[in-house]
Amino acid sequence: MIPDGVILVVLPDSSAIQKEDSTCSTLRIENVHSVSSANNKPFGIISFPCSLCTRVYKSQNTLSAHMKLHITPKKFQCTVCQKVYPRMYLLKKHMVSHTLERPYACDICNVKYKRNHELTAHKKRHVGTKKYVCNICGHASGSASNLKVHRQRHLQEYRFKCELCGKGFYKNVDYQGHMGGYHRGEKHRCETCGKEFPEKKKLILHRKIHDPERNTKRFPCETCGKSFLFRNKLLKHMRSHRGEANYICDICGKALTSGVSLQTHQRTHTGEKPFVCDVCGKAFSSSKYLNVHERTHTGVKPYTCKECGKCFTQCSSLSIHMRYHTGERPYKCEFCGKAFITKTLLNTHIKNHSAVLDSVT
Repeated sequence: MIPDGVILVVLPDSSAIQKEDSTCSTLRIENVHSVSSANNKPFGIISFPCSLCTRVYKSQNTLSAHMKLHITPKKFQCTVCQKVYPRMYLLKKHMVSHTLERPYACDICNVKYKRNHELTAHKKRHVGTKKYVCNICGHASGSASNLKVHRQRHLQEYRFKCELCGKGFYKNVDYQGHMGGYHRGEKHRCETCGKEFPEKKKLILHRKIHDPERNTKRFPCETCGKSFLFRNKLLKHMRSHRGEANYICDICGKALTSGVSLQTHQRTHTGEKPFVCDVCGKAFSSSKYLNVHERTHTGVKPYTCKECGKCFTQCSSLSIHMRYHTGERPYKCEFCGKAFITKTLLNTHIKNHSAVLDSVT
């Protein structure tokens, strides 16, 4: 039911609006007053908290501008997610999040964005020098503000801290997302494959794997040739080549590159399988394995080859398939130099060498 005084604004039919599932809380209105302002105590810097909600600001001027939003009645409602705004321009800015159009393209690498300011920030990566250097780790940035945020991670100068788990945050939006996803049980569901995330920013990153405009693996590993969609995934992968596996299993001694990987690995020892399929009752040690399994019931194959149209249930299966088109063979035999598409095929091949060596000896 639409509240009195609320004006519905409908996008033109030509706009590509991506409807949200009615059960999805990805873009629903948050009751910002449901979390006590005590949970939002900033520390380490001077701040100005709102007395009516959980927001905290750096200056009195921004706080005063925010207070007007409490006084002004909210009249403009989004027809996709029902979120309401006090100003028409705020609603228009919000509606961009529902469209699939990316009108702002980089003239250097052709990466496309929904908003002009995102393109402007992206183009800075192509030009100029990174003159702002972190005096702690040597990380260089082309922006003073980005370096400031980077240094805060070293110094742990958080503006917001969760009183339930102690985790700190630099931005209020990240703090609010954490409270909703991890402490109030809110989930953000991918409308393409059904995968759920506790934070909206993780859903936004995940959506890129379904976007045909961006679904190209642009970050190759120089050591083994494996490619990744995201740079942070490549950096994590590189740890395995450098031997930076700092998470050690106390049962078998296996070293892993992340705490999440260690936790999943240890379930192979304990037999714990906390992720259960609602359809057939089969249990899994990882939510990732459960998500892939559920597609056998739904028939969803969200990963499509742009060369031949063949569809797959897993991104890794598509990556392997693409090598048949590109001719890429990243796994090379150290004995004879023959290269293979997958590591499994290489291991099978190496066994033939081992059998020959055994027969000779």
